[in-house]
Amino acid sequence: MAASVGPFSQAVVAGGFVFTTGQIPLSSRTDDRPADFEGKVRQVLTNLQTVLEGAGSSLDHVVNATVYLSDRSQEEEYRRVYAEVFSSRAPALTSICVGIWDFSFEIQCIAVMKEGSSL
Repeated sequence: MAASVGPFSQAVVAGGFVFTTGQIPLSSRTDDRPADFEGKVRQVLTNLQTVLEGAGSSLDHVVNATVYLSDRSQEEEYRRVYAEVFSSRAPALTSICVGIWDFSFEIQCIAVMKEGSSL
């Protein structure tokens, strides 16, 4: 996972939950960005999975997600990929279309800790 680019944590554990910061489509090893939008969505979800697992949770334990898109035309493609990942366990979701720095897609979430995790 790429290091934080500011004075914040990638995730904070509190009260049995994991609160993630917004994950962006940077590859952890190279800081490269996928060229196509689907690749960006998949990279963000991979980064989110890495952060959650590092904090003692997983994508299966996400209960709430907030998605930031930079253009409304991205909605259909993002929802298709998102549905693949969260198919039978869809968390509560808010999608917002805004200008977000120089990235076109970002997700933050809240997840429940895995049973027996001690972070």
